[in-house]
Amino acid sequence: MKRKISIFLALFILIVLFWSQWNWKHLSSFPSIISSFYSKEYCSCYFVMELSEEQCHDFARQWVPISEFKLDKENQSVTVKGLGRTNTAKFQSKEYGCTLLNE
Repeated sequence: MKRKISIFLALFILIVLFWSQWNWKHLSSFPSIISSFYSKEYCSCYFVMELSEEQCHDFARQWVPISEFKLDKENQSVTVKGLGRTNTAKFQSKEYGCTLLNE
């Protein structure tokens, strides 16, 4: 019985490794999605829709937590760090909303 479980586990690990290698481009972009989504959504909520800070945190919150957050009201930008990646969204205008800055 233990031998069958070991073979099944080894086969499962090989399948996961093969799948990960096959989809590496998509998997490697995932960490950036967290901080870019949060910064852009929060920026749009706060500067375009003009909701409160608490409402905008609730609006932008995801199931993966962020580690750092900075709201720069003077420069109208939002910087967020999550899963080791940092992204900044800057308010352009009411018409164009917020855009992500390249970092």
